[in-house]
Amino acid sequence: MAHFDKDVRCREIYTQAVCGKGSKYSQTTYTMRPANRPSTIGGCWVMNHSCDAELVGDFVEVHGRFDVNVWYSYNGNTETGVAKDTVSYIQQVPLRELDPLATREGMQVSVKVLQQPNCLDATIVDGGNEILVRVEKELSVEVMGRTKVYVLVSDPPSEKDDEPLEEDIFEDDEEFED
Repeated sequence: MAHFDKDVRCREIYTQAVCGKGSKYSQTTYTMRPANRPSTIGGCWVMNHSCDAELVGDFVEVHGRFDVNVWYSYNGNTETGVAKDTVSYIQQVPLRELDPLATREGMQVSVKVLQQPNCLDATIVDGGNEILVRVEKELSVEVMGRTKVYVLVSDPPSEKDDEPLEEDIFEDDEEFED
């Protein structure tokens, strides 16, 4: 048991606070099957990313989706096409410092995209029938909840302990007058 000075006490305050944080960088490879057999890859881009998050145990589960587009040539590099696919993902983000005093009921989870999904590379495989697309992203999450914090309190100082304020000291000083 902690021993405090008789003038110092501890109080419990319930408040809304950040009760846990986490972030995760990931790279994932997706397989696309274009309508035509590609000869070369001209470019790859990711767009229309959206996501939301929920608390699951001691981690946050982020559910998201985005569109992957691969521009490629085919028919001996004489024609071009775009392979399009909408990709869904579930990303588990571990939490640091999850407050054990926080009430699990009514917790709010937010997700921030630190790095939007981005195509790192696209490679033709399986004899030209498939394109492997490697995508990176980074997510950050926060969990807000009601928790208990402890603060130290003491008695207010008595009036005899009050010292004059700085402005009271200079009040009668005529040196500073215009």
